[in-house]
Amino acid sequence: MEKAENRTTTYQPRLLLVDDDPAMVRIIGEMLAEFPNQRFAVTGEAALALARESIPDLILLDANLPNMTGFDVCEILKNDAKLARVPVIFITSHDAPALEVDAFRMGAADYVIKPLAAPRLQARVRAQLRLRHRVMEAQAAKPATTKPTGVRVLGILEDDMIEMHRRALEAIGALDLVKDCETALRLAQTREPDAIVLDARCCDNPCNAVRTLLAELAHVPIVVLADARDAETEQCTLDAGAADVIAKPAKSAVLQARVQGVLTSARQAREELRALMESAGGASVHPFPVIVRDTRTA
Repeated sequence: MEKAENRTTTYQPRLLLVDDDPAMVRIIGEMLAEFPNQRFAVTGEAALALARESIPDLILLDANLPNMTGFDVCEILKNDAKLARVPVIFITSHDAPALEVDAFRMGAADYVIKPLAAPRLQARVRAQLRLRHRVMEAQAAKPATTKPTGVRVLGILEDDMIEMHRRALEAIGALDLVKDCETALRLAQTREPDAIVLDARCCDNPCNAVRTLLAELAHVPIVVLADARDAETEQCTLDAGAADVIAKPAKSAVLQARVQGVLTSARQAREELRALMESAGGASVHPFPVIVRDTRTA
């Protein structure tokens, strides 16, 4: 297992934890103790009031709130110009693909099913915070270029995954398919992808594969397909920089929704950077301090 190291920083991301069960709020808060800047709400109305009072960097939202459900709260957030770009991680006891797809279509950044495991939740929170920072940092350092319109997805997939998910990935945009990371990197030099879908079986060490890809394509979100029982690969690829890990076997509708979700998160980070640059009159802006763990080989 890869070990994560803390990087000293003066900035702490603001988390908003929302669950109608105070005991669950406390448990989630303790699981995420590495992020001490936390605020709590037990109703949707209170969550919206807190978010408007001080815009959080990430919201963890119970789907099953009384009166105003988590889906209601998310819809209001995504229709609020000041809060629309805040990533929302749904926390739910419903392991239902249809609800998961609906959550991503509504604008969710992730969908985590209870019971919660601390390492998994921590890795997914770090992944969301890291994606926003990395995309903004890479975009700020990248020379201004004209990119072809439309979305391009690069799949590093075994034959069975191609057969199962080709149609769903083609529904997102243009699709390039390869079977190893070296070929993927060569192809990306001429056809830069907007997202990468990596089957963990296509490489001996998927965690190192994620690092290698991000070393050249830091602004491109990577979605990893890993066996549902392989918690170690899920955690280490997220800590290596993957934007999401999807448990196999996955329904094509879920894969499509999750890939579109990371594309939306990356687009919102770029929009946030542009807004910051414009508000600064074009001056150089370091938009978001490094606030999550970097991963180094143990």
